[in-house]
Amino acid sequence: MDILIDANIILDVFFQRSPFYEKSLQILQYCENGRVEGFVSAHSVTTMWYVLRHEFSLEERRKMFKLVFSWCRIASVGQGELLSALDHNDFSDFEDCVQDECASSVHARYIITRNKKDFAHSKIPALLPAEFIRLM
Repeated sequence: MDILIDANIILDVFFQRSPFYEKSLQILQYCENGRVEGFVSAHSVTTMWYVLRHEFSLEERRKMFKLVFSWCRIASVGQGELLSALDHNDFSDFEDCVQDECASSVHARYIITRNKKDFAHSKIPALLPAEFIRLM
């Protein structure tokens, strides 16, 4: 099963945010052990890199992302995804719409996020980590 993992899930793990850390880590562990095929959108990577810059050194960030990339694949963000996202008026946040387009382009079954309400109009259903874990 293919899933798209929203940036907030990965950031929960990197920052060990309570109370989200354990369930977010479990999502990444599903990817690590091959139970699911995880994808992270390319534009999320640059956003996370920026967010992490004050807490982690350049070398720490490189190691963190290389580890995630050993478990997850990158969903490209190209002209097609961006143009399609521009055509949607249902999303209040363009970035979330691009996430949905990326999920659709890799044929993900679910988007795993903590901001489920932001994906109310997405083509791909969004699930909270706990909801996805129950499905598994």
